Amino acid sequence: MDLKISTRRATTCRRASLPAERLLITPINDSQENGPAGFDPDKTYHVDVPIAEKVCVVTGGGQARGRAIAEALARAGAKTVAITYSGDRDTAHEVYVNIQTLGSGCLLAHMDVMDRTSVRQVFLWIQGQVGKIDVLVNAEKGEWPDDIASATAGERLQAVGVNIRGQALAADEVLPFMGIQKTGGLIVGVAVEEEVTVALKTFDEPGVPASVSAAIMPMTGLASSRQVTMRVLSSGEPDEIAEAVVELATA
Repeated sequence: MDLKISTRRATTCRRASLPAERLLITPINDSQENGPAGFDPDKTYHVDVPIAEKVCVVTGGGQARGRAIAEALARAGAKTVAITYSGDRDTAHEVYVNIQTLGSGCLLAHMDVMDRTSVRQVFLWIQGQVGKIDVLVNAEKGEWPDDIASATAGERLQAVGVNIRGQALAADEVLPFMGIQKTGGLIVGVAVEEEVTVALKTFDEPGVPASVSAAIMPMTGLASSRQVTMRVLSSGEPDEIAEAVVELATA
């Protein structure tokens, strides 16, 4: 496992400005996806912690979306931004350097979002280095087949594994870490495009979620009981998503 550390501290805290309507949970249309009784998808369950004291983990930190989010959190004054990558290490390392330049501490690790052992080892390492995880942003993104309808089952499952199941797996693995913290935590996911969800629903494959909301909904009750807030942002441009993440992380 490739791991790298910088312990620089942020000296300033700046909050990004974003209209409230950007902070939307992906629409959930199926009744079975509405979550447990008593769960409020708009309620904040975690305890407020200043951004200057927060440790934020961003998956897919070497990709455009993950990079925008990680650097935005650093500009907002996060204490530490940990980024993971699964592909090009050189690109991720550039982000690692940029985060330090912006004044935040940074951790860099290789992680396979589809491998539970890999995810758990990285979270354990991060906790060992900085003592906690306040925010997890699931930004890792994989390519979808050009035509989902004509793609093989293997191609579909690979894309679902990275873009949907990987987000649920990371959320599931970080919950125990956040649950033992008195302040809880924040988990942010990013929805897949609506046309992808529609296409996946036509196959109705057992055990294959068609949306990020459907994949994480079973754990929302446990999350709220552990003072962990879960949000799924609508898909969009990297900078727009980054602004929305900062708004949530600094609220």
